[in-house]
Amino acid sequence: MKKLFKSIVTFILFSLLSASLAFAGSEMAGHDMSGHDMSKDKIGDLIHESMVDGYMLSYYLMDLRDGQGNEKKEMDKPHHIMVYIMDKEHKPVLKGTVGFMIKDEKGTPQKSMAMYMSKGFGITADMKDKGVYTITAKALVGDSKLMDSFTHEIK
Repeated sequence: MKKLFKSIVTFILFSLLSASLAFAGSEMAGHDMSGHDMSKDKIGDLIHESMVDGYMLSYYLMDLRDGQGNEKKEMDKPHHIMVYIMDKEHKPVLKGTVGFMIKDEKGTPQKSMAMYMSKGFGITADMKDKGVYTITAKALVGDSKLMDSFTHEIK
């Protein structure tokens, strides 16, 4: 019952966050965005960027426990990972299928299909233990199949 409650609360938080970001984005429609730092429109902190077959992939990580008054071990999947994809013409990719596989230092895998939100693709993950994680993303964008992998250390 406790896990179900936590899952529901996490879902509600994501829904509210997505809705507020969508509302904020609509408020900016029609404004001159030249000189605007686009990273401010992203969820979390930038942890990695890479180019794959002309596409730019930007990864952002957010610890959902930060600022919530939660104990550090309370949530099953307290980390939110977003990947934002820009095509070869530097336009955001808004349609596609994205999957993640995250392995801890022991090689234990977590697999998750991303959900489209806030002009990116996001998942929740468990990266509570300190150490180096290998994060692999596979994206199907139109006729392109993009594979990307990097490591990130949780301190």
